[in-house]
Amino acid sequence: MIELKHIRFAYKQAPILKDINLTIAPNEKVGVVGESGSGKTTLAHVMLGLLTHYQGHFSTQGLSMLPIFQHAYDSFNPKFKIRTALEEPIQYYKGTHSPASIRKKLEHLMAYMQLENALLEKFPDELSGGQLQRFNTIRTLMLEPDMLICDEITASLDVIAEQRMIKVLKDYYDQTNKGILMISHDIAFLNQFVERMIVMKDGEIVDDFPIGDLFDDQRDKYTKELLSIY
Repeated sequence: MIELKHIRFAYKQAPILKDINLTIAPNEKVGVVGESGSGKTTLAHVMLGLLTHYQGHFSTQGLSMLPIFQHAYDSFNPKFKIRTALEEPIQYYKGTHSPASIRKKLEHLMAYMQLENALLEKFPDELSGGQLQRFNTIRTLMLEPDMLICDEITASLDVIAEQRMIKVLKDYYDQTNKGILMISHDIAFLNQFVERMIVMKDGEIVDDFPIGDLFDDQRDKYTKELLSIY
């Protein structure tokens, strides 16, 4: 169980997160939606341990969490070929899966995402943004963290690649039953995948509901405004 209690975070005295209270079960598919500046990414960084100077209490109760970030290029060392970037987490992974089983999973995911083996010998700047994001996703999925945190991961993908990514994540969840936290500004995209929606505005959670209640009259005014955009 992931718990955040009264989490507050400020940057240069400007409040970014304001009294966040949230509990997420380890097998939930949760969407976090809100406009730019709502605090979505900051919340993810707190959960991943990338931000530590916050007020309040945060606990993962021992659950492992790994991210897939929006800007895939920043997640790769430009001096290393893609093969090296993918082999590195296999080499240091301390989980229950053998390196051989992880490599097999890598091959399966590459084939499914239509990535040729020749791309493994390329450097990050030799790949398109979409190709690099698919490799970025594969690198995290093959390690099967207890909770996957995805931050705007379809931003560099076309419509076809976006739908393939959704299918990959759905299959991953069905096979592992491991939690996924999906951050996006696009409520219509999240509606295709998540079971629970958390709506953020100005550093606060203004709505939190099962996806089946998305069009309920009791939705927050801001949630209704987001729906009207799409």
